[in-house]
Amino acid sequence: MKRPVFPRRGKDMTRLETFADAAFAFAAAMLAISIDEVPSSYGELMVALQGAPAFAASMAIIFVFWYAHQRWSDRFGLEDLTTSLLTFGLIMLVMIYVYPLKIMMQGGFSFFTNGALHSEFKVESLHQFRVLVTLYSLGFFLLCGVIAALYGHAWRQRLALHMPDVEAFDTAAEGISWLVVAMFGLLVIALVWLLPESAAQF
Repeated sequence: MKRPVFPRRGKDMTRLETFADAAFAFAAAMLAISIDEVPSSYGELMVALQGAPAFAASMAIIFVFWYAHQRWSDRFGLEDLTTSLLTFGLIMLVMIYVYPLKIMMQGGFSFFTNGALHSEFKVESLHQFRVLVTLYSLGFFLLCGVIAALYGHAWRQRLALHMPDVEAFDTAAEGISWLVVAMFGLLVIALVWLLPESAAQF
C-alpha cells in the first residue's frame, strides 16, 4: 500500500531554511576528519584517515536531522514565530551536539575494532563514560523532540493549512513516531547509569 502524496506547501526556499542549511553545513564541517591542519606525512595521513568511519557515521546522524527538517519545511511551508523558535532550537542543539557525537562515534569504532581505529578522546573513568553517553543521548532525545514539536505545530495548524483528515492523521503520526525514537535516548541514559561496568560499555 502506497503512502498518500501530500501537497508541497514550501516550494520556495525561505530565509529560515537557508539559515538552517548553512548551520547544518557548518556543523558538518566541524566533523571533518582533520579540521586543524592538512597531514604533512604519510603517517599523519593514515592516522587522519582512521577517523573516516566515525566521520561518515556522524555525518549520517546529522543528515537524518537535516533531512527531517528539510522534508518538514518542504511539506508545510510554515515560517511563523513558533517555527522560527523551534528551528533556532534545532540549530543550537546541532551545534552543541557535534562534539559529543564525534567523540562517541570515534570511541565506538575504537572499541569495536580493539583500538585499530584510533580515538583521540580519552575516557579515564566509568563516571566520565557515563556522563559522555548521557550528553550524547540527551542531545539525541532533544533533537528528536524538536522534530516532533515541529510536526505537532503543523498538526495544530491543520485548519489553516487546509489539511484533509488523512494528512492530519499522518502529521500527528509522524510527530508521535519522532517522540518514540526520542525515548531511546532516555532509555540509553537509564541503562548506562543502572547497568554494571561490565555491561554499561555496550
